[in-house]
Amino acid sequence: SADNETTRAEFHAYVRQLEPERNFPGIQSLNFAPLVLAADRPAFERAVRRDTSLNPAGYPEFKIKPPGERPEYHVLSYLEPMEPRVLGHDMQALEWVAKSSAVARDTGQLMSSGRIIQIKGSEQIVGLAMRMPLYRKDMPLRTVDERRAAYFGSVGAGFDVSTLMQNAVHTGTLRVRLFDTGPTESAVAGTSDPDRLLYDSGAPIGDPSKGALESSPNDYFIKRVSMTVGPRVWEAEFSMHRSTVETGFDTYLPWIMLIGGLAGSTLLFSVYYSLATARRRAVELAREMTKDLRTSEASLAQTQQMARLGSWVLDPQDQQMTWSAETFRILGVERTRACLDFEDFLACIHPEERETVREGLQQALVHGQEFQMEHRVLTTNGNARWVNTIARRSRTRPPVLRGAMRDITERKQTMEALKRSQELLRELTAYQDRVKEDERKRIAREIHDELGQTLLALRIDVQMLEARTASTHPRLNEKVRGALNQIDATVKTIRGIINNLRPAVLDLGLTAAIEWQVAQFRRRSGITCELVMGSDELVVDDARATSLFRILQESLTNVIRHANASRVTIELQQEDDQLVMRITDNGVGIYPGDRRQNSFGLVGVEERVHALHGEFFITSTPGQGTTLTVHIPVAAQDRLTTPSRLVSSE
Repeated sequence: SADNETTRAEFHAYVRQLEPERNFPGIQSLNFAPLVLAADRPAFERAVRRDTSLNPAGYPEFKIKPPGERPEYHVLSYLEPMEPRVLGHDMQALEWVAKSSAVARDTGQLMSSGRIIQIKGSEQIVGLAMRMPLYRKDMPLRTVDERRAAYFGSVGAGFDVSTLMQNAVHTGTLRVRLFDTGPTESAVAGTSDPDRLLYDSGAPIGDPSKGALESSPNDYFIKRVSMTVGPRVWEAEFSMHRSTVETGFDTYLPWIMLIGGLAGSTLLFSVYYSLATARRRAVELAREMTKDLRTSEASLAQTQQMARLGSWVLDPQDQQMTWSAETFRILGVERTRACLDFEDFLACIHPEERETVREGLQQALVHGQEFQMEHRVLTTNGNARWVNTIARRSRTRPPVLRGAMRDITERKQTMEALKRSQELLRELTAYQDRVKEDERKRIAREIHDELGQTLLALRIDVQMLEARTASTHPRLNEKVRGALNQIDATVKTIRGIINNLRPAVLDLGLTAAIEWQVAQFRRRSGITCELVMGSDELVVDDARATSLFRILQESLTNVIRHANASRVTIELQQEDDQLVMRITDNGVGIYPGDRRQNSFGLVGVEERVHALHGEFFITSTPGQGTTLTVHIPVAAQDRLTTPSRLVSSE
């Protein structure tokens, strides 16, 4: 039911994990017989001869038997345990087997020929064969024609009738004999033929005296019951010797004994029937439980496949492991491997992380600590996958290590792509900042050089006109002075615009620019501002100087807008190879969940810092102020002297 194509090794592994000797003592053999058309016979025989999955030598003598041309063959190909004399036998050659197989194929039901067979070797074991038809799982099975088209073979089981009866019936003084009376249409009722005896609780199979009662039939209470098994009729005979129930007193009471014997036989039969019915119900219940278990296992396997989550169990005693189907898929290992150990598992781990995984699993097993790690695995074709492995020690005795492995390759690839996108975005942001600063510098320079010079020339002309009209044209002179004042106001406005675009003080160095910005902050806000920095000029490149100036400018703007502070301290120091700037206020601080900490201004500050490969921190306590710290790496020639405190008037 699992697959349309099943290999000999898979069939062998399946039967082995069933453990029929322990779980199904009545089953002596299991086999698989595919349907082979006459045209496919030569290719089929060659394929079996070359099959070395279980036998390195293959089966060079294999051929379909008995010989002869038939339209189709039902060939016993997979046998557990292997019986060379049965391998290759065509069940279609036997009419009674062919008839029961055809009925099973057309109905889809489990069928039995009801015919006695010899199960294995030269042992005289009375057996019964049952077969189940197999259909291709992707084809419909609603009608007989659809089932015939989908049919591709059958699986069969050989049962030891004696073992089955011994497990089903506990007779005590009651003797039970089971006879095969023949086909339904020609059954021989009441037969005691030893060759038709299937089971005798009073004599083991193979005993020369089998089938015979120890004395005359008149000395027994005997009851026979007929039942139909497949196309044949079986009879169960229940007998009990009179001496087991008769006493001397019964000699004088024959009619009472007759009634007692009949009642005892009826009671014993009722007991047997009750036992048989209870066992049948138990078998049906077990079948339903097995079906539910298989359904649950299939559902679990499908769920693991959808979640890309495999599971495994490690037995520390023998280092053997059990993998789920999804674990096989994740690690790229063929499921035909019947035995897997811890070293097989470690061989699938990437060499760079193999020892780490080994040590982590050992720690989890010895100390009971949970192991969790994201690492790579290598499939058989050499491809690498990312997995997340979690393992825990069980609480059973003896303990085992249970683990789960999830395929996170797509998540890793997505994270890498996202990381690359973030890096590209930051590079783009840094590039835009550079372009913006360059454009501001160009516009400021053009305004200064072009518009500033023009306004200066205009002011000189107006000033000369004002001087010439001072005594001769008083009213015109008043208008000229008004125009001169307007020109001065325009020049002042243009200077403000230039400073906003690109403060000219930046061209004088970072130290001068920061001092100028602090002075502007004091003048505009009225807030006390303390500046702590070196007395010597700090030599940094233009990109760092501009970024630090803009960071300070944005931070002071946020203090004015949101902090409600009365004092600000600005520190600029060099710590090792890093230039550190701290801006501290005594304002209201940033409350948890306050969206202002995610404002575009702070985002811009953070991006400027990252563009210079620096670090950015904000520490704040509600009601106790906020500290913004920036770390930017500097070149070896950049230096900052021991800081001194410069405090200006408020």
